[in-house]
Amino acid sequence: MNEKWLLKDTGNLNQMLRIRADKTLTNVCEKFKDLVIVKHQYHIADDIMFPDPSCLAFFTAFEENHLQSLEEEESLVLYAVDIFEGKLNLYIYCNDAQKCVYNSISFLKSNSLYKCEFEIILNDYGKRLEEII
Repeated sequence: MNEKWLLKDTGNLNQMLRIRADKTLTNVCEKFKDLVIVKHQYHIADDIMFPDPSCLAFFTAFEENHLQSLEEEESLVLYAVDIFEGKLNLYIYCNDAQKCVYNSISFLKSNSLYKCEFEIILNDYGKRLEEII
């Protein structure tokens, strides 16, 4: 994992929470007020609680090939990724939630195996993530 990410101890062996180490939530929320959560439900079995490698590869490509370029344009910030109990959630802060969703759909529709839902929280200012961090 590169140095801009930090694994957060959640106290649960079945959860992996990755947050930005190079940005504080306060600084991100000073610039971006809205939260878009990209949600993917993956299949879990009794002995496997994390997504399969192809699922992880797809969402890694989404982060590195799509979201990173939008972040460089200062359109948004991917602040956290939470993998827990069959759900993969990406927490994205932005100022134009509709544009963020449409931009995300343009990439995510490239593979129908990984269907996603979106949750939009307007004027969040970090409240939702403070609950889980």
